Amino acid sequence: MPVNMLKPAPVKTGVKIASKNIKAPKEIGTKKPVTTQKAFAVKNTISITPLPTPVSKTENSSPNIKKEVNDKLLNFVNVRKILNNCKMGQTLTQKELTQNFEIPEEAVKLVKSVTKTAENELSVKWKSTWLVEKVSDAELEDGKMKVKFKANKMYMSGNAIGIKYNRKIYTNLVIVGRSAYIPSVKGYSWQIGR
Repeated sequence: MPVNMLKPAPVKTGVKIASKNIKAPKEIGTKKPVTTQKAFAVKNTISITPLPTPVSKTENSSPNIKKEVNDKLLNFVNVRKILNNCKMGQTLTQKELTQNFEIPEEAVKLVKSVTKTAENELSVKWKSTWLVEKVSDAELEDGKMKVKFKANKMYMSGNAIGIKYNRKIYTNLVIVGRSAYIPSVKGYSWQIGR
């Protein structure tokens, strides 16, 4: 159809309101002066006390600071607790580890018992480990575990814990913080925990 043949849409008219129906609120009708308040006025003053200046530490305390930082970097506190606080030949159950050594239950979920057999050696007996072995590359056996600490690394060896990689089981492991790797395999590492 040509454009000049179209009919325009009808124009809508608004509803008319009579002026006698509109009422103003009473507040507007009064002639009282309006009081203004400051929006950012301070009602209660705040007292500010300066921080005490830090006391300078002597040079003799620097080795202690390094040791504390080093201990925080190491994530092997639980193994150290057992090695340092356990007597030679003493066997600890899972319950004793959580109560006496304050080791979290999550850390000893799989452990049945631990025996200190030498200065830096533990004999570990595991509970059921088939689920962990199925889900991860870990291989857990009842056996001995030698532990050495150097700087911020923990060196583990022994047949208690092994990692499967390329159809081979490696029992020499290095743990740094929350990550671990096999020293003889370059480029392979994993995260410990969640």
